[in-house]
Amino acid sequence: MGHYPFTLFNGISLLMLALTIAVVWQRFRGRPGSNWPLLYYAAIGGYTLGFSGGLHPWWVMAGAACAAAIRFGLYAATVRLVELVPLGYVAWRLAGLVLMW
Repeated sequence: MGHYPFTLFNGISLLMLALTIAVVWQRFRGRPGSNWPLLYYAAIGGYTLGFSGGLHPWWVMAGAACAAAIRFGLYAATVRLVELVPLGYVAWRLAGLVLMW
């Protein structure tokens, strides 16, 4: 068995993974017009810029566009389902980064 190197990058990635799961939970349990997902996408955008090569920026921008559309009421029920695709990518990629896949 090997040694798992827990670094600052892994810690921040784990925090972003937890925030991603919280946003998915809030999307289906909370009110759709909340500002929290927009703050999440600002944080995940900073993560993407800070750690280049971790997440693909197009997926992050697609999720942010979906969150803005939901916030401003543009087909919120449909776009909420579409937003699951970028959130799923972010969660899968962050889990891969934390587990070093």
